[in-house]
Amino acid sequence: MNMQKIIIPEAADAQTNHYLAQKGYDVIKVANPSKADLLAHPDVAGAMVYLSPMPNDLYDQLPNLKVLARYGVGYDNIDADYAAKKGVWVTNTPGANAVSVAEAAVTDMLLLAKQSIPIAANMKTNGWTQKESIVGRELTGATVGIIGFGDIGQTVAKLLTGFGCRILIYNRTHRDTPYGTYVDLETLLTESDFVSIHIAAVPATEHLIDAQALKLMKKSAYLVNMARGAIVDEQALYDALKQHDIAGAGLDVFEHEPLPKDDPLMSLDNAYLTPHSAAITHEAGYNMAMGASKMIDAVLSGQTPEWAVNQPVK
Repeated sequence: MNMQKIIIPEAADAQTNHYLAQKGYDVIKVANPSKADLLAHPDVAGAMVYLSPMPNDLYDQLPNLKVLARYGVGYDNIDADYAAKKGVWVTNTPGANAVSVAEAAVTDMLLLAKQSIPIAANMKTNGWTQKESIVGRELTGATVGIIGFGDIGQTVAKLLTGFGCRILIYNRTHRDTPYGTYVDLETLLTESDFVSIHIAAVPATEHLIDAQALKLMKKSAYLVNMARGAIVDEQALYDALKQHDIAGAGLDVFEHEPLPKDDPLMSLDNAYLTPHSAAITHEAGYNMAMGASKMIDAVLSGQTPEWAVNQPVK
């Protein structure tokens, strides 16, 4: 029996029907694997992690660690290059949550376009009335700019074909697609009615959407961010929303999570906020948990993981 020790989230263990335990691993289940959890088991060989930071001082204290498998796509909580130097694989689950996150992005576009949140709030406060100042618009026929065209961005584009949207794409690499036209970032920001962010959080994309970028957007335009909070300068966004330089925003990710209850964004009527929950569906949960489990098993059974994001030094 394979008794290598691994640490995984309790939820992932349940979502996979105890896949790794059935493979014979010694499975330690915790709510949200953290540095402290790993250090509590210095002989751990692998871990499946959510978004808790995995600092670089971890590896020297865990001599048996061979793999950190991200339950999800982004891995900005792990320095994958440094992990490689320490002989540790870092993996993710590309595409596992693409449909769930893409649907959440389109949902935000619809909620913002239809002014659904203020209309519902007005009804609860004032009954069967309609404020003349609250008027929605159609998503159909709108120009949607997609920043980042990986699995999620591509799925957003496909979903929007049903609405007859004009799709503009900004991405560092070009992938052939029938669903949109590649443009530079300035053109995308200037011409889009909705801007949907799905690009990876790396140093080059930090505050990609800053005050200058927001000034390029139409006053009637909406910003949707389902990627990472660091991509948007939140102070600049707050100012733009407060001053109605743009019409509104749908945000599922933030520079600091969890977002404090007294954060200025919480006070804005034209900001629709959700707690990093776009990928929380039964389907995406299973896909991410099973994908990460298989990456752990691959590494610990001596195989090369399919979804590696680094190449460890042997």
